[in-house]
Amino acid sequence: MGNVIKERSRIAVLTRLAAVLVLIWSVIGIAPAAAHAGPQAAAPWPIIDARCAPITPEGLVGYGCHKLGVYLQEARLDLRYNRPAKTTDKLYTNVRGNYAIAQLQDGKYIIGYSDGAKHAEIRLIEQMQGKAPRIEFDPKTGKVSYQPAKASPIKEGYSEIEPCKKTCDPALRNANVRDKFTYSYRWNGNPGEDEKALRDRTNNRNTGAKQVAVQTLLNETKKSGPILPKTPEELAKGSAVSKAVGKQLGPVRPGGIDFSSVQLRYVTDGGGSTGDTYSFETATTPGQESKDGTLQIYDADEALSTWMTVESARFWVNLNPSQPDKVIDEYLGRTAVGRVMLDADLELKRAWTRLQDPKTALGLEYWNRMTGLDGACIRQWIVPKTATIREDGNRLYILDAPLEVKAEAFDFTIPGDPNFTCPANPEPSMAVYRDLLLPELNEAVNEAPGFKDLRRVYISRVAAEWYRARMAADGRAAEAGIDSNDVSTLEREDDWTPTDVFNQYVKEINATTYELPNGVKVTAGGVDFTQPVKTAKLNDTTFKEQHATLPATVDKSLTAVTTSSDEKQAYLGGTDEIPDFVGLNQGSPRPGGGGDGGGGGGLPITGASIFTIAAAGVLLVLIGVVALWHTRRIRWVVKK
Repeated sequence: MGNVIKERSRIAVLTRLAAVLVLIWSVIGIAPAAAHAGPQAAAPWPIIDARCAPITPEGLVGYGCHKLGVYLQEARLDLRYNRPAKTTDKLYTNVRGNYAIAQLQDGKYIIGYSDGAKHAEIRLIEQMQGKAPRIEFDPKTGKVSYQPAKASPIKEGYSEIEPCKKTCDPALRNANVRDKFTYSYRWNGNPGEDEKALRDRTNNRNTGAKQVAVQTLLNETKKSGPILPKTPEELAKGSAVSKAVGKQLGPVRPGGIDFSSVQLRYVTDGGGSTGDTYSFETATTPGQESKDGTLQIYDADEALSTWMTVESARFWVNLNPSQPDKVIDEYLGRTAVGRVMLDADLELKRAWTRLQDPKTALGLEYWNRMTGLDGACIRQWIVPKTATIREDGNRLYILDAPLEVKAEAFDFTIPGDPNFTCPANPEPSMAVYRDLLLPELNEAVNEAPGFKDLRRVYISRVAAEWYRARMAADGRAAEAGIDSNDVSTLEREDDWTPTDVFNQYVKEINATTYELPNGVKVTAGGVDFTQPVKTAKLNDTTFKEQHATLPATVDKSLTAVTTSSDEKQAYLGGTDEIPDFVGLNQGSPRPGGGGDGGGGGGLPITGASIFTIAAAGVLLVLIGVVALWHTRRIRWVVKK
């Protein structure tokens, strides 16, 4: 989605003011210009950020405030945005994973990455010892490349996450380089510390400090700079989604709201000139404790990106015991949305089985009406029904987005059961199914807790279709990555596999029995979101009659959690803003020509005379003063 942000950052203003004062100081002679030409000012990694902590005795550094940390960010950006087409190399596809970097004694920089096979630090050691081809990073070009193996000792190393106690830490010590490594995020707990909670704070795929920092780098800056860990307070200052998270985590957290049930209900499209806005709806629970919805808010936003990135023809999953090779599309299966859809398909099968339980009134009635019938093999799948929306210029209100269960008689086989056959005359049994069970299944997919995640990601699909249409109309689609199938920044980082769900399904088919003459009935189906979203647009009159207070409620939700007029729902949201980062590569011109062109980082040794430097200083002072009084500063970023 395209994000365009207008912001006059307080930090940016103070930074400009500080620069002006330094220049004045230099020009009038109180501090000679030559004082700025020392080794620190001439360093090739000028980073100015008050949040950067010094390196601690245990090796902890501010992420992005360390030479190797900056180089690693540049390497990650190269791996992300210059990835070879159709590559399966984890070096490129694991850009949200963990990386490490080291400078060798021969002056070269090498990269290590973590995957299911090896940790990043182990790969660095192998390269240091000449046992594996080098993965070199060139600071001059910002490029990463494979080079022939060649041994050279590690001079200095940096790992994003503290080396683990069982594998990486011993390996680094055995290689006599452990004391050469620094890192940014803790992983090993101290005595009495909850290690699981510590690791979740560090590397949770949605809310972990390291993951938030990396996602900020990939989606917002596309250039290096101090991308640091974010606290809940800092979250409320960033993107619209982060602001929503910050509201429900903040010190004035409202009570009696189930944030875990949030659904995206309102979006705006900046169209390339203003920031996008989002608002989420959730249920109020008077008298109860509020439930945390951090993961769900991020999941809804990630689903929006997934629906826009992956081609719509790939939006399907299929639990069919006859088709173990067609469980889920390869790209969709790498995302959290794919997991939600496949888990929902399995839940549909389980719900169908529960409804038939003769210990329930409905199940007993079902089996009584099935007496004398042959039964049926049934294919069931979930599809969208028509969504009700309100479109007002660049605003979209998603008022209703129901789902529907489809069903038909279907022949298939069950792996491991060669004697299984489907009944030859299924229609009489199908009539009973449609009359008794299908309405219950439709109610479940739209209301039951077991399908809550599916409903959430589908509503994001409605918003995604709206963005798709608008971006295709004004030429932004390609730049925004529409239909690119590039899910590298959307990949899951858990150990879940679609095969596990398929095997569990087949196991449950064979394990489900009822002691009735008709025997076992099984099902196959899926979730099919491949068709374009159908929408019904409310006109002005109907919208005002049915949702008169909704616009005001949504607008207020951008700054505070706001309840609806009937107090049954709560809304929370925000508008995208990206703060200025003072660091490398800040001197590139910005569209619109506004703002300063500052590059940051001190005065290098140039060989120019003091008069030339003084004249340049006076000119820069004048430019700085003008910049300080510039009314707005515009900066744009496109998210993929």
